[in-house]
Amino acid sequence: MKSSRCLRSLASMFSLLCAFSSFARADDAAQAKKQIEFLSGGLPERLSSIRALLRENKTDLATAQIRSVTEVLEQIGRLTKEVRATEPGYAPPLALDLDATPAKARQAEFAEAKKLALAAAKSINQNCQAANQALLSAKNRQMATIAISALKFTVENAPGRPGGELTEFVVEGAKRLNGYLMDKYIAEPITGGLSDVQLLKDNFVSIVDGAKLLKSCEASREKAMAMARAMDADAKKLAAAADAEKAWQAFRWLLSPGSNTIKVQVVDVQLRAFKLSLGDVEVTPALKGKTLEFKAPVVLTARVQDERRKFCLDKRAYAQKTKTIILDPGPGGGPEDSLVYHSSQNNAHSSWTILEERFDWSPSGNGSLEDDPRAVSGAYWKLERSRMRWTIKARPGESVNVFVKGVIRWKLDQVLPGGSKQQEEKNDGSATLVLKVL
Repeated sequence: MKSSRCLRSLASMFSLLCAFSSFARADDAAQAKKQIEFLSGGLPERLSSIRALLRENKTDLATAQIRSVTEVLEQIGRLTKEVRATEPGYAPPLALDLDATPAKARQAEFAEAKKLALAAAKSINQNCQAANQALLSAKNRQMATIAISALKFTVENAPGRPGGELTEFVVEGAKRLNGYLMDKYIAEPITGGLSDVQLLKDNFVSIVDGAKLLKSCEASREKAMAMARAMDADAKKLAAAADAEKAWQAFRWLLSPGSNTIKVQVVDVQLRAFKLSLGDVEVTPALKGKTLEFKAPVVLTARVQDERRKFCLDKRAYAQKTKTIILDPGPGGGPEDSLVYHSSQNNAHSSWTILEERFDWSPSGNGSLEDDPRAVSGAYWKLERSRMRWTIKARPGESVNVFVKGVIRWKLDQVLPGGSKQQEEKNDGSATLVLKVL
């Protein structure tokens, strides 16, 4: 009987020790979670600082900060293992996109800039070839004119004829060949406001003006090529920073399925001449009441959807049905981002291009925004804050919102039979998005 009581007593003590141990482990896990939240909460600021340093070309400082982020990830990784010992499904709130790290994203920006510069150089080169061909044609016309005039001069003033002297012919012929009488035979000055390339193709151009235009065209081509080389060199300077970032990939295990995701319900959507995307989803009034799930921080992408963009699309559709206008290659972007065309009936030319598009954002207090560093492909115009990273700090049951207004400036260049025309146009749009965190 006594031994039985001892056994029961020992079992009871063992149970108490196990319970105490469980409580201790649970307390340790809670403390580890707090440390993880603290460390992860500082990552957005660190990443923002790294991006700023990279924009300022302070590569060494940026690389040092990238390595400090690696140290933070190592701490988060160690603490996460401790938590998962008692909570196997735990996923840390890691505010880090391993597919768009700062140095890698900056390299992508330089690569896109190089691509645009090379495209510009290619376009300019075509203009140079057109200018060179037009100049060659003009010179051929001049030589033909001079040859006819010189032949006539030779016949009328050859040695042996009345008044004819060989020296006079040599001097006068030399003057003609040196362009002394060029303006008399070939004279059609280039006027401002006309399309240089089309002018060269369709008009009778003076050799002097044509040569000036060719020289200017070649200088522009070299400037574009120099920019492409500079972008390539800047991208290579980021090699050390990009290599340092590679260490972050070893922590992908922290982003297990379902981790770092947020579920929301769309409460309200208001759009005016605007296109807004939440991640890969276009925001429309039809989303009201629907539930969305995405990886945090989510990327917001904005675009002013004004009447001029609609005009570009409608005019392109019209050009497919008629032969009165012919579409020409634009400077880049999508079909709604520019419109360049000419008439098939005369020398009229028109082009609508974007000069600038910028956005102002206003998030609610329980959310924050920062520029998304990834380059916007094909944007030939000045584009500011069109893509933002939205970090939602609202708790389940709370609402979070963002308001954005965009302004776009267009330029019209037009050459008509009666003269040329240039003008600018400014339009705007806005959007409001309200979400409820679930």
